[in-house]
Amino acid sequence: MSSTSLNTSVDWSGLIEKNEGRIDVVAILATPDNRYLMQKRDNIPGIFFPDHWGGFGGGVEPGETVHQAITRELEEELEFTPRNAKPFTELAMPMDALAVPFMVKVFFEIAITEQDISQMVQREGAGKKLFMIDDLLKETKIVPWDIWGMMLHSRKGQVLKREMAP
Repeated sequence: MSSTSLNTSVDWSGLIEKNEGRIDVVAILATPDNRYLMQKRDNIPGIFFPDHWGGFGGGVEPGETVHQAITRELEEELEFTPRNAKPFTELAMPMDALAVPFMVKVFFEIAITEQDISQMVQREGAGKKLFMIDDLLKETKIVPWDIWGMMLHSRKGQVLKREMAP
């Protein structure tokens, strides 16, 4: 599996092939008024951050691109087929000190409307809720890498932009 087959900006496939890590996709489901739809994770042992707020998404399966994975995950979790999933950013996290495999999170920006939300049927997790970014930052139980993606998205207009040399 290569970065071309995964459709990521960096070739992370060696981690997966050697069983040394995992690639996950995360949906940044954003409304026109800058609210983010978050999932309340189930409170069960054996999952990362049980009973925390996080983004919808999950693991990339063998032979699947990240685009295929985000579509599959949203269909499984919300019965929602995204019309406009755009790659937003990637986060690579070596976590040897925590005895956790190397993880890559691929974030997708997906515009949603109130009508989209009303038609979603949640099949995974303990609930869903729309948050303004400031309210989301006040939550004490939130998946750290997911809040990073949401914060970066909410502040994308503030990121330093340099002119590229010709």
